[in-house]
Amino acid sequence: MSVVHVVAKRWRGGWEFRLGPEDVTQGATLGDVARQVFDYLETREPGLDHSATSLSVTFDLGTVTEAVDTAKKAIERAEHAHLVADTRLRAAVAAMHRERYASRDIALLLEIDRDRVDELLRSTDSR
Repeated sequence: MSVVHVVAKRWRGGWEFRLGPEDVTQGATLGDVARQVFDYLETREPGLDHSATSLSVTFDLGTVTEAVDTAKKAIERAEHAHLVADTRLRAAVAAMHRERYASRDIALLLEIDRDRVDELLRSTDSR
């Protein structure tokens, strides 16, 4: 399998997809990258089978690179925190249930919906 490395850079008319110093194609949106690159490769090398070719796309975002990277890292941290919170919530609900707290009381104490308590108890019981 071959890999084509593409650098995508935004410009006034959409996106430029650079495959090398002399190999450039363009598309209106990032969603066009695969189609545009494979169409370009077909015009450059007609008849060559590119079905086993994959794309490795990097982005040249210029002045917004830092903002995008910071946002993506924050999202990653938030997703991790959400997983940790969900695990702890599941453990708390299970512990309270073992101590025979009523579902309504568990919901009130944890400030969650009673349906969520029941959902967590069902998922814990099925393990």
